[in-house]
Amino acid sequence: MCGICGFVGDPDRAILESMHKALWRRGPDDAGCFQAESVSLGHRRLSILDLGGGRQPMSSPDENLVVVFNGEIYNHPALKQQLEARGRHYLTRSDTETILHAYAVYGTDCVEHFDGMYAFVLYDRRKKWLFGARDRLGEKPLYYTAQPFGDVEFAFASELKSLRRHPAIDSRLQLSSEGLVSYLLHDYVQGARSIHDGVRRVEPGCAFVYGLSESEAPGLRHWKYWSPLIGALPSPVGQTSNSPNPEQHLIELLTASVEERLMSDVPVGVLLSGGLDSSAIVALLHRTGHTHFKTFSIGFRDASFDESQYAAKVAERFGTEHISRVFEADDLVEQIPFVVARLDEPFADPSVLPTSMLCQLAAEHVKVVLGGDGADELFAGYDPFHAIAPARWYRRLMPQFLHRAGVMPLAGCLRDSDKNLSLAFKVSRFLSGAQAPADRRMAMWMGPFTPQGLQRLLPDLPQAVSPADIEAHYALPTCDRITDEIDQGLEFYQRCYLPDDILVKIDRISMMHSLEVRAPYLDRELVEYVNRLPANLKYRSGTTKHLLKRAVLQSGLLPKSVVHRQKKGFGIPVARWLRVELHDYFRQALIEEWPPELAMFNRHEVLRLWNVHQRRSANHYKELWALFMLARWTTRRLDDPAPPVRRTAGEAAVARQM
Repeated sequence: MCGICGFVGDPDRAILESMHKALWRRGPDDAGCFQAESVSLGHRRLSILDLGGGRQPMSSPDENLVVVFNGEIYNHPALKQQLEARGRHYLTRSDTETILHAYAVYGTDCVEHFDGMYAFVLYDRRKKWLFGARDRLGEKPLYYTAQPFGDVEFAFASELKSLRRHPAIDSRLQLSSEGLVSYLLHDYVQGARSIHDGVRRVEPGCAFVYGLSESEAPGLRHWKYWSPLIGALPSPVGQTSNSPNPEQHLIELLTASVEERLMSDVPVGVLLSGGLDSSAIVALLHRTGHTHFKTFSIGFRDASFDESQYAAKVAERFGTEHISRVFEADDLVEQIPFVVARLDEPFADPSVLPTSMLCQLAAEHVKVVLGGDGADELFAGYDPFHAIAPARWYRRLMPQFLHRAGVMPLAGCLRDSDKNLSLAFKVSRFLSGAQAPADRRMAMWMGPFTPQGLQRLLPDLPQAVSPADIEAHYALPTCDRITDEIDQGLEFYQRCYLPDDILVKIDRISMMHSLEVRAPYLDRELVEYVNRLPANLKYRSGTTKHLLKRAVLQSGLLPKSVVHRQKKGFGIPVARWLRVELHDYFRQALIEEWPPELAMFNRHEVLRLWNVHQRRSANHYKELWALFMLARWTTRRLDDPAPPVRRTAGEAAVARQM
């Protein structure tokens, strides 16, 4: 795992080094720079594969091609054999070199051949262009700007903080109204947007070419080379949706994916929650003969949020070396400034904090871990899937005026509790999206603010963002093709929630601790197979992840007590902390020290949300937490100097020869 950056413009070695040093936590083991013509490329390395021979930026033997790469190409061994059969000669064991050879053979179509998590940018000196791409599901990030900033005509980086190290860019960055609205509607900035005007994200499954001014086709051209296709579709031979045993085929695919993600020259552990997804990974590792590895979990004092006892039982069952730590309110306070200062954009998923604790714990012992990310989005594992059928009937039978004038006020009479996913909270969230069209219910159920709530919070919003623009934040381009409501929900989770929340969280937080997290459930072949299956194999008769549960039980991987245990998620008791343990801390940030940079917000509405939550008349933790994280992000200060690189003996020997 690594960090990459670069720009097209007047070469400046000091600026390039400053840009890659901003990414040092992504790659503390090594650093490298390339500058030629008007192109500058920078790299930070977390050494995992071919420790002595995978240094970057990496050039082709004729020095025509130069690449910086972040991630892993899991089918690198198979591709290496194919490329060698076509006359390509390898000088290292690194998957970075596979990108160079694949581009030399296939051109920009090389991305069609990669299976992995990756973001890379390659400079073709003959064609005078930069070619870049991001993996299919968005595991690795890539920001860019093609808007001229002074003498910079194009720039890219793994994280925004690296772009901001270029003075020509940093001095001109402005808060994006569109990005702010996206954050308040979703808890995160969605899609190609960023929180800054003029800076965009390469979307999952997308590639681009940027032609230099002296090239045959100057400027930016981008395209989508892959999208998740959800719904029962024709399938290749051997992978049909009506296979007599899809459970068996699923386990075969998942086993192969786990095996591929063990590609490493350093030990690999597992993040273990004790739930189905991560426990199945542990079970598969054990079944395939990997009996000596570490597992990691954290726990909470609050029993309604704690899963650590279940993780310990799974670890004991499979004989792992299990390492656990308890998470409390005081730890939250300590994590907030560390995490927020290193987040490039406001991000309001509360699980970012325990995720940081977990990654910090794991990074004390290993460089690489496997995790269960992606299973919920693939197999319909979230609670809102239970609400789809009730919402369909509610919308048909309940007139809009009665919903607004009768049901909503009555629901407000439910007194809230501090339990995880309390009844009052569930009712409130259900009603917030029950009257919405089917293709946007999931987004409204999951987000902190509705469009109506946003208007109260930002009364001058229509001057900056039109109602049509707000509606566009909920639009899913393929939902017209998908008629099944379960599949529509999966479309939202795979196109929006997975890449922009879950994978942003796990990438940014793990990289804060110089830890690589790999996701076996996001294997390309596995995702494409499951997405072709009918929706009733994923959600059936009130059972989420129906197919995965059947597959794990039929294969004997895990007992029923693990497979059918009620899902808790990786949350923290924010609702109670706002009222009790951390009341004064949150009040100071939200009421007493609201940042002047956010003067456009209606302070009376913020105070109203606070008071209603304190009286337990409603649970507004999502709205208040989103506002709190925005306020803390706005006033963050990052002083994070890069220490000397920590090269291994092999890497140091290679560096001396260069």
